[in-house]
Amino acid sequence: MRKLLIADFNEDYRIALTAVLKDSYHVLSCRTGTEAWVLLNQEHPDIFILDLMLPELDGLTLLERAYASGVH
Repeated sequence: MRKLLIADFNEDYRIALTAVLKDSYHVLSCRTGTEAWVLLNQEHPDIFILDLMLPELDGLTLLERAYASGVH
């Protein structure tokens, strides 16, 4: 099953997306950019959905780091 990472500070949003997508994906979720960075490197998700205004490490910086490190 493909892995999906949801990185969003809003817990209700994460729960709703997980409920809708859990039958099609192995869903990982987190609430900060730092947590998302760790999960990207440890779990290597196939797809990720992220909030651009994440705490600790914003979504754009996270995308730049992921691209620079070859995670794409």
